Amino acid sequence: MPPALTREPSDAAEAHALGDEYVTALGKIINSHVRNEAAGAAVFDEPSISLAPTPRDKWLACRMAMEEYGHHLKFNKLADDLGLENAHDRPPLSVFDYQVESWTGYVMTKAIVDLAEVVLMEDLCECSYLPLRRLCRSLMPEERFHVGFGTARARRLGADPGTREEARSSAHHLIALTLPFFGRSGSRNNEIFRRWGIKRLTNDEARAEFIRRTRALLCDDLGLDYPEVATRWPGTTS
Repeated sequence: MPPALTREPSDAAEAHALGDEYVTALGKIINSHVRNEAAGAAVFDEPSISLAPTPRDKWLACRMAMEEYGHHLKFNKLADDLGLENAHDRPPLSVFDYQVESWTGYVMTKAIVDLAEVVLMEDLCECSYLPLRRLCRSLMPEERFHVGFGTARARRLGADPGTREEARSSAHHLIALTLPFFGRSGSRNNEIFRRWGIKRLTNDEARAEFIRRTRALLCDDLGLDYPEVATRWPGTTS
């Protein structure tokens, strides 16, 4: 049991009974997912439908857009239950500035950006707030399906001389954009999350795990080089 907890809250009333710091910390995590699940669906998945090369790929892109919007709605329900303020007061993360202009670019967002989401959600699968823990565990099969979709198609793209360089360029660009996704090194917010058992990993530990997995994809699976990156990110946001 984390040092700040004597029991794991099973509903919003029990979370509020622990005080404002706990609810505020939960709110930062939940509202981030409210914003970013919707942003991913709108910015990555919706444009991909017209770019998909086959009817099956269009169907899968539609499915993933539907699932991402579904995740948004489910996180939004958690936010409403806790009485949280509007999640859209802050913009989505900078990775959603990426413009999907080709099917290859979209495939790499699923293989890389959705992998970052999996790393973060795996941590939340042990969250001390039981409704959030249960939600993340229920969403993991869909999140892993999205990454598996991207990974399988990235392997094909990497093996094709006609798409190999675009796959490499997209991967390098997306990895650089995604590193801040995990938050600032030495984040005070992250310290609070871990003290309350909302998260277990530091931001740098989560970022290192993302780097490990994407390095395996690019170098081991696709035979591509990996961009020069660092596990630390001294950004100004938490």
